[in-house]
Amino acid sequence: MDEKTLEFPTMIYEEGKVRFLAPALPEGWEKAVSPSGIPVFFNPYSKLSRDMAVLAVKAYFERKGIKVCEPLAGCGVRGIRIAVETGIVSKLVLNDINKFAYSLIRKNVETAGLVNITEVYNIDANALLAAHSSGGLRFDYVDVDPAGSPAPFLENAIRSCQSGGLLGVTATDLAPLCGTNPLSCIRKYDAVPYTSPYSKETAVRILVGFVARTAARVGMAISPVLTFYRRHYIRTFVKLTYSKTLAKESFKNVGWISECRSCGNVQWSSYTEPFKLCELCKSTPQVFGPLWLGELTSKDFALKVLGIAYEADMKEAYTLLKKISEELQTVPFYYRVDEIGKRLRSRAPKPASIVDRLRLLGFNASLTHFDGQGFKTDAPREAVEQVFSELASSEA
Repeated sequence: MDEKTLEFPTMIYEEGKVRFLAPALPEGWEKAVSPSGIPVFFNPYSKLSRDMAVLAVKAYFERKGIKVCEPLAGCGVRGIRIAVETGIVSKLVLNDINKFAYSLIRKNVETAGLVNITEVYNIDANALLAAHSSGGLRFDYVDVDPAGSPAPFLENAIRSCQSGGLLGVTATDLAPLCGTNPLSCIRKYDAVPYTSPYSKETAVRILVGFVARTAARVGMAISPVLTFYRRHYIRTFVKLTYSKTLAKESFKNVGWISECRSCGNVQWSSYTEPFKLCELCKSTPQVFGPLWLGELTSKDFALKVLGIAYEADMKEAYTLLKKISEELQTVPFYYRVDEIGKRLRSRAPKPASIVDRLRLLGFNASLTHFDGQGFKTDAPREAVEQVFSELASSEA
C-alpha cells in the first residue's frame, strides 16, 4: 500500500477484516465534533456504524450476488468492509465528489482485492443514484451516510434501490432533529421537532417518518428492520417495497406526538388527526411531528444480527444489539427517571427497578438504549407515577 503518491498525509488503519488508507488525523482532532477539516472525511468513532452496516447486510440477504452502492463513500472503508466481510457482493459501486476521496478509494479497492467487482466514481451523489434508478441498474443495498443530513439524497437513494432491497440511512445533524434548531429541522425534514426528555428517540422517529413520506411519494413502502441512536448520530435500516397500496398503509405508522406542559402526559395521534387536548387535564399540549409511530426495529431481525455479532466477536455492536433486542418497540417514547422525580419532587429510583415492578403489575416495560436514565412502558402515566413514588419511598 503506497502512502506517498497522494497529495495529503495518510496512514494505514485496520478495521474489521480490512486494512485501508485514510487521512492522518491531526493531533487533538477528537476534541472536535467531527474530523471534517481534513482532505477526505474519515471518523474513527463511526466504526460501530460501519460494523452495524456489515452485520445488517449479512443478516438481511440470504443469497450471494448482491449489488451495493455507497454514494458518499469518503475513503470507501464501509463499502469495502461490506464486500470483504459478507462475501455476498457481486458488484460494489463507490462514489465521492471529492477528488482526493476518489483517489483514496481507488487505492483501497486495489489493496482489498476488489478491483474486478468495483466501480469507482467521482461525481455528484444524486447524479450517480439517479443514473441507477430504473430496471436492472438498481441496487440491492444503498448506504447513505453523509456528514450532516441525508435529506438531499434520500429520494434518489430510494429510487435506486430494488423492491425488497435494503436502505441504510445515517443522520448526524442531531441539533435540528432534537429541537435545538427547529427551523432547520422544518426545512430539511418537513417536521416540527420538540426539545423534550426523550428528544433522542423523537429525532430517530422524525428521520424514519421522513424516509417513509419520501418513499411514499415514489410509490414505495418502508419497513424499519433496525434503528439506533449512538453518540453523535442516528441510523436506520429499512426494507423498501414497490407498492402504492403498501405505501398508503405506511401512513398508519406516521403521525404526531403531543406533550402536555401542565401534567407531563404524552399521547400520539394519526397523521390525519394532528391535534387533541390532553386526555388527563384537558390542557392544550405541545404537538410535534410528523414522525414514525410504529416499530423502529424488528425484534426477530435484531436477534439475528445479534447472533452474527456474537460469532464475529464485535463486542460493541453485540452490547448495543442486546439492548435493542430487549427494548419495547410498541411505545413511541420513553420516560426519564430524573424528569419524573423533578415533577413529583422525589428522589429517582433506578430505571431497572421501575421496569421490574411494572412487569409484576402486568404491564409491558423495558429499558431503552436511547438513554441510560430512561425506560419504556405501555402503563398509563398514573400507574408509572404510583410505582415511582412507592419505589422512591421504599428505597429512601
